[in-house]
Amino acid sequence: MAPLVSIVMPSLDQARFLPEALDSILGQDYANLEVVVADGGSQDATPEILAARAAADRRLRWFSEADSGPAQALNRAIGRARGTILGWLNADDRYAPGAIGRTTAALAAHPDWLMVYGQGEHIDAAGQPLGRYPTLPPEEPIERFADSCFICQPTVFFRRTVPLLLGPLDETLKASFDFDYWLRAFRAFPERIGFIDVVQAHSRLHPDAITARQRRTVALEALRILAAAFGTAPVHWLTSYLEEVARAPAGPADLDAHLLATLDEAAPYLAPADIAAMRQSLSRGGAHAG
Repeated sequence: MAPLVSIVMPSLDQARFLPEALDSILGQDYANLEVVVADGGSQDATPEILAARAAADRRLRWFSEADSGPAQALNRAIGRARGTILGWLNADDRYAPGAIGRTTAALAAHPDWLMVYGQGEHIDAAGQPLGRYPTLPPEEPIERFADSCFICQPTVFFRRTVPLLLGPLDETLKASFDFDYWLRAFRAFPERIGFIDVVQAHSRLHPDAITARQRRTVALEALRILAAAFGTAPVHWLTSYLEEVARAPAGPADLDAHLLATLDEAAPYLAPADIAAMRQSLSRGGAHAG
């Protein structure tokens, strides 16, 4: 029999995009699936959409309760999932047609694979393509994560055994818990991660997305994760954020204070030479010279 695939979805006030995300799952050409939505207490039309969709399609189950963030919501959803293969789609993203069928075929052909991911594509709020996600295959050394996260989150599927091996998502991380999970997976079973060289999912970029709303959190959490993995984190993760803030038309009221406070928070994860160079640059106004 075809294995049951469980798609877990964290959701909070994403009624604008939720129907498209659900359609991209339930409209797949792979029938033996379920969707488990962990709603964080949405105040928009999300509960009504989920209730109506669940009544029309028994493959959808959902619950709504307060949580500490999407990592906790996902851990709760994974705990309720029944499938032997798990996927994770945010409520504002969508799968490409055929993504689940390609995944199950790849995992059947490679029983040693525990996790598989594919190519991703960025889309805008209207669903129009913006370009490919900068994906790299799993043969790349783990140190390439220090340059950037080269896995597009919604393209990832993994066997049920992966959460048992890795444990839950880190709920202390509010934005970069996926990045942390990929690093943990590459460290735990580097030879058992597969790749599907096809666009498997579309990751939506819009002003209300976590990566847009929490840029400072994303940067600081990435530094923390990389320092834990490699000893120190590359300073470019911080300088990119500082330059972005400095050039923003509407930034913090006291820009210098914000930049210095961010550097102080990032300091435990950086090499001493990088910290000294950054302080010197900030004292000369180098971070916002442009």
